[in-house]
Amino acid sequence: MKCFFCSVIFSTLFAISSTQAQYLINFGIDAYKTDNRDPVEVVGKAQFGAELNYFLIRQLALTAGVEYWTAQNRLSVIPGMRLYPIDPVFIRFRPLISGEVDYAAGVGYARRITDTWRLEIMGDYYFERSNAALRVGVGYRL
Repeated sequence: MKCFFCSVIFSTLFAISSTQAQYLINFGIDAYKTDNRDPVEVVGKAQFGAELNYFLIRQLALTAGVEYWTAQNRLSVIPGMRLYPIDPVFIRFRPLISGEVDYAAGVGYARRITDTWRLEIMGDYYFERSNAALRVGVGYRL
């Protein structure tokens, strides 16, 4: 039901948007998580994801993506949003929907490499698991 509700909201917002669409595709991997006690554990407990960002306006993007955890062999669907109060700094909020639901909020910084490529670093806090993560990634603007 939650997934259906999120789909309806995103579909409606996409349909009523009158601005010219801009898209940003992101790929990222967690470089550090607070629940990793052993540095070697990162290899067996990796978390990475991909997102598509749709900019409604210059400062607000709706996101949809997937997240994969190797330790739990779990794939999550992630609707969310990014708010750019001061470009290149962004704030993001996203629920992670799979067998169990978690919510993550974070802050990030996107350094433009070229007109289309970005290097991103962000920190997220996961509310249900009570841990934090530092993520690095790249973005490609369409």
